[in-house]
Amino acid sequence: MLGSLVEVAGISYLLFSLLHLIGVDAAAGGRVAKLPFPPLIAFRSPYWSMILLLVLMLVAYLIVCSCHYGATYIGHDLGQRVVATLRRRIFDRLQRLSMSFHDSWRTGELMSRATQDVTLVQRFVGLQLAESVSAMATVVVGAATLLKFSWQLTLLGVIFGPVVSIVVRKAGVRMRRSVGALQGKVADLSARLQERLLSIRVVQSFAREDYEIEQFDRVNRDTVRAYMRVARVDAAQPAIVQFVSAVGLVSGLGIAGWLLLVGALAGSALLPFFYAAQRVGSQVTRLGRLHLNIQQGLAGAGRVFEILDREPDVRDEPGAVELPPVGGRIALRGVSFRYPTGEIVLRNMNVEIAPGEVVALAGPSGAGKTSLANLIPRFYDPGEGCVDIDGRDVRSVTLRSLRSQIGLVPQETMLFGGTIYDNIRYGRLEATREEVIASARAANAHDFIVELPDGYDTEVGERGVKLSGGQRQRIAIARALLKDPRILILDEATSSLDTESEALVQEALERLMKGRTTLVIAHRLSTIRNADRILVLSDGRIVEEGRHDELLALGGVYARLYEHQYRLLDVPSEGALE
Repeated sequence: MLGSLVEVAGISYLLFSLLHLIGVDAAAGGRVAKLPFPPLIAFRSPYWSMILLLVLMLVAYLIVCSCHYGATYIGHDLGQRVVATLRRRIFDRLQRLSMSFHDSWRTGELMSRATQDVTLVQRFVGLQLAESVSAMATVVVGAATLLKFSWQLTLLGVIFGPVVSIVVRKAGVRMRRSVGALQGKVADLSARLQERLLSIRVVQSFAREDYEIEQFDRVNRDTVRAYMRVARVDAAQPAIVQFVSAVGLVSGLGIAGWLLLVGALAGSALLPFFYAAQRVGSQVTRLGRLHLNIQQGLAGAGRVFEILDREPDVRDEPGAVELPPVGGRIALRGVSFRYPTGEIVLRNMNVEIAPGEVVALAGPSGAGKTSLANLIPRFYDPGEGCVDIDGRDVRSVTLRSLRSQIGLVPQETMLFGGTIYDNIRYGRLEATREEVIASARAANAHDFIVELPDGYDTEVGERGVKLSGGQRQRIAIARALLKDPRILILDEATSSLDTESEALVQEALERLMKGRTTLVIAHRLSTIRNADRILVLSDGRIVEEGRHDELLALGGVYARLYEHQYRLLDVPSEGALE
């Protein structure tokens, strides 16, 4: 900003002094304002005065360039600091938002807001905000400088100011709306790209490459059209502002000629006046451009703060305390639950699980098995009733202390990009390498790991794609073993494995379950015959309860499900063998 002020006020005044010194003055009536010379040019020799003025102009330009460099560098530094803070805050908020939020938002949409929208905010904060302040200050100082030279010509600029203001304001409103729509289309594009890349095996297995390309083209064309709406506003506004400024310049030249003829303007004031006017006009055009850019930044900021302003549905309640080490008793008392956009999935559920007991949940798809299990670590909260662990309502304790004592082995194992060692150590970050290896041995994973080229330092690829399903499951079990939770939730970890892998994983699971309260979500009923108790769910209610043999003998829902699974496998059921 200092550089712009020096450029408009200081250089204009030095230029006027130089022209006055060498005798460029066409004023006849002497009615132009008398401007004092700088004290430093009061030499007897006009040549030395002229040299000093030129040196002062060079120094002024050096200040201008230095200030521009400093402002640009500081702007970039500020922008990067802001964008780093915003991205961290977005990531922090996304980590803490409840599962209900993540169920309703696409990953690509969230990634777009954390990257592209934040970049728009960075441009706004980093350079454009500072440049806007600089440009506005320059216009004010420049107007004062112009007024010093000729109030008549300055008044002309004031007349054209409202026209420029109206153009800039209307263009800004349209720009903000258009950029919001564009960012929505960009998010759709990012989401589609991310989803299809993650599902590339499905796409290629169905030979749907051409179909996906066609669908991507459609979304891509919509994005281009949205971008061109932004481009039209971006191109039209500065063109209109520049034309209005040109009209003002031509008008100013005509009036200046008349003022010279009548002796109301000095010839030595004309050149510095139009120099200052040109600089002020360029700053007005720059303000218009910056206003458009700021509107883009505000559109991005609105989308970013839509995430930052969201509060988790599940969070620590006021007065929540740390959950001490638990024995593992779980109770659901009068629990009913529904998803925000769906029908009720659990109805007045009453369950009690003793410490160390292995309880399996069975039932048809959509019966509520996973929903029930998700209530224990508070991925969701029930609409009615409560979930207790060792007699404490889980809502009365902190989420961190609750979840630190619960282990989860999902059906589809998620591994992070990185090494096998890092993925196992994720269960307990402070664990030693010896403890990591011990967990891998217990999970039947050590033997295959050491046979890999880099052993425990082998990269697993995105989502663990370089490993087989059985290998991924055993790493997940090793991770859970390292965490050493008192309560364990297993989402049927062997349902998609071959016979050999299933045997190894099942053996590892038995070690993992030993001495822990375990809840098993069963998809294949043959895997839960040794459970202490089986709860059979249907339509959000427990309709049967007992051990495997007892439920088969009952001949109800469980027996029919079991018979159906064996018939699909073309294997005689136990009832048929008897």
